[in-house]
Amino acid sequence: MATHTILAPSAVQDGPQAALSAQDALVIRLATAARALLDDPAAQDAAQSHNATELHQLCLVVTALWCRVLRYDPATPDWPDRDRFIVPSQAMLPLLRAMLLLSTPEPDTTLPLDFGLHPAVEIAPGPAGQGIASAVGMALAEEILAARHGRSLVNHRTWVLARDSDLLTGIALEAAQLAGRFGLNRLAVLVCPAPRTDPTDFSDSLARFGASGWSVRRVNAHSLPAITAALNATLRARKPTLLACLPDGPNPHPPMPAEEEQTGPWSPTARRGASARRSWLRRLTRHRARTQFEREQAGLAPPLLSEDWPRLWRHDLRGNSSQHVALAGLRTLQILRPELAVLAAASSTSGSAHDIPDPHWPCGLQEHGMAGMLGGMALHGGVLACGVAGMITIDRMRPALRMTALMRRKVLYLLTNDGLALSDGGGGWQPVEQLASLRAMPHLAVFRPASAQETFACWQAALLWPEGPALLVLCPHDMPDPTAPDGNSPPSGTGASGFGSATHGGYVLSGTRNRLVTLIASGPEVAVATAAARLLAVQGIRAAVVSICCWEVFARQTEAYRATVLGSTQNDTPSPLRVGIEAASSFGWERWLGADGIFIGMDDFGISAPANAVYERFGITAKAVCGRVMERLGVVATEQGSAQEADLS
Repeated sequence: MATHTILAPSAVQDGPQAALSAQDALVIRLATAARALLDDPAAQDAAQSHNATELHQLCLVVTALWCRVLRYDPATPDWPDRDRFIVPSQAMLPLLRAMLLLSTPEPDTTLPLDFGLHPAVEIAPGPAGQGIASAVGMALAEEILAARHGRSLVNHRTWVLARDSDLLTGIALEAAQLAGRFGLNRLAVLVCPAPRTDPTDFSDSLARFGASGWSVRRVNAHSLPAITAALNATLRARKPTLLACLPDGPNPHPPMPAEEEQTGPWSPTARRGASARRSWLRRLTRHRARTQFEREQAGLAPPLLSEDWPRLWRHDLRGNSSQHVALAGLRTLQILRPELAVLAAASSTSGSAHDIPDPHWPCGLQEHGMAGMLGGMALHGGVLACGVAGMITIDRMRPALRMTALMRRKVLYLLTNDGLALSDGGGGWQPVEQLASLRAMPHLAVFRPASAQETFACWQAALLWPEGPALLVLCPHDMPDPTAPDGNSPPSGTGASGFGSATHGGYVLSGTRNRLVTLIASGPEVAVATAAARLLAVQGIRAAVVSICCWEVFARQTEAYRATVLGSTQNDTPSPLRVGIEAASSFGWERWLGADGIFIGMDDFGISAPANAVYERFGITAKAVCGRVMERLGVVATEQGSAQEADLS
């Protein structure tokens, strides 16, 4: 990096323009041009008018960063080894717009500055703190890729243009602690206090970041030498850095630079970025891992998904007699270990930490910060991010998960401790409304497998889910395999009389086409449905068992497939009665049950009792299901059938 003349702050504020070096003078004048763009009435919006002080205060700092430090090529804004410049607040976007106008040779002023539409916008604006957590995830992804491919291909930094309100949020503090623990020294946050912010509150925020292992620097936002020194120190830091840009003295307004100095080939940002990108492309051409690197950057599925997945699946099923779906899900992490970057919360690792790939990144109980980081890792690209946490903690992760779904980024979640298995811990640990609320989130796929075989099939479907994040909800105890009594059913997850497969989101486990009842369930309740079907058969009622392990994938199937699975009118016979069985809220089930269907689940919060007792309390048992179906159909139990039912029970 070129050396720069360091002057006293007074030289910049009060001295003549000739006292500045040529580079300093250009940065000062470009900052003035940026201020002029910010003040242009045609470019102002309501958010900008209320935050003009913050924008002006950060203007010189951001201009210095773009002119002297940032690795960014305006001609190719999305090249993989660029520095990430994160603007998570809508109020700060005018500064990004000004930098793009000043550094881009031919800026397209008609292109909206929105995520997904403009390549320079790294993240969609969202709630306070989410951007900092995402930036921590980007810095972690850079660290992982650098370890995987070397600094010749991965050697960039992450910069965040934050607001003081971001520093106050729980997600930002959780992510900051994880950044300090992981030593992410290529991460820097730029922030200034808002005009009405209490200085004591702002100082407290800085102290909390300092206590989290960050290097916190206060810099005069109007002194270019001080800014230059702070940026140089950031490049040498061994910790993540927080630059607090504080007003100190008058805000200088040097004369405007000539037009040719502001944009096009004269822009120092454009010249430096183009040179860095050309050098990087030459290194990529010669790199031995070029093919793998380009596949990862393109977000293509791992080769083993099509080449080795069925073989690995069958091998694991033969070698493990347990039908513990949580263990099956964690074993899949071992299979995918070369592709995944795994973050794990402490609430998910009790008794199964040895099944999580080593190395992984432990996040303690900071699930919200972890979820924000997962979204940032997906935004960075090149890594397949996976988070492991307890099911009930999804309520803490929901805001970050929602942002990931909004941006349609691929993140995998493994949620353990599903269902009523933790009943001794009380109703507070038992999910009730969580499944319904997750299924209501756009672009998110929720998988709830019923067996180890279904777990592997759901993993494959989750990896191929094209719209955004995918979530596997895993039960933490052994369950009988509902697909075949002998446990030797084929990997497709279908029984001898079944139809379809788990990779389609829903399929027929057993039953005939001329069924009278369709029992639809997910997760542990599929075993309840299977047992209920046997009891109904004793009473002469033909029933099919359907496992609907993923509503979102099932909804993407053809109408004919869904009708065959759920049952429909055939040969002038009425449609079979549809019965939904799930240890959760009924909200949303009418989509599959129709107006005349029956739902058997939980209409209240759980209770503290053994799991079997809780299932009986809510009527989620084979006998209760059989009774509800017979009552609806108007069938009276025969004495012989009742005796056989008792034997089966």
